[in-house]
Amino acid sequence: MKRRFGVAVVVCGCVAVLAAQGKPQTYKNLQMTVTGVERAEKASLRDCPPGTNTVNAMARAGEQYSNVTVGFKVMPGFAPAPMKRPTATATDGKTYNTSVQFVDVGSVPEFSCTFPFRVPEGTKLKSLQIEGATLDLTPFESK
Repeated sequence: MKRRFGVAVVVCGCVAVLAAQGKPQTYKNLQMTVTGVERAEKASLRDCPPGTNTVNAMARAGEQYSNVTVGFKVMPGFAPAPMKRPTATATDGKTYNTSVQFVDVGSVPEFSCTFPFRVPEGTKLKSLQIEGATLDLTPFESK
């Protein structure tokens, strides 16, 4: 079961899915923008930025993955430093962890990462915390 949130548009007889984008946040000269939230039974556990780690995970019965995709842009003045793994907070206040970790952030000027969160089926996420930035997920969960 996969559900991707976005808008379907017909252009020249073709169907394209335009993903909604969240409001960009900048923390220590690293710009972050949520580009999508997807529900799935499996998730890729690739590091961020994506590297050679290709481990996948499957949800257990009664659970699903909320895969949150974030676009990153390294701004001038960014100083590479160790970063904590992101966390997600659900609308009921519970906090969820991801197994994806940041590795060598700043090695490329722009990249996209998907952070999987194993949650009970039907859980709606409210926000994503990356270091000192809080990114709003409610526009993606209200669809």
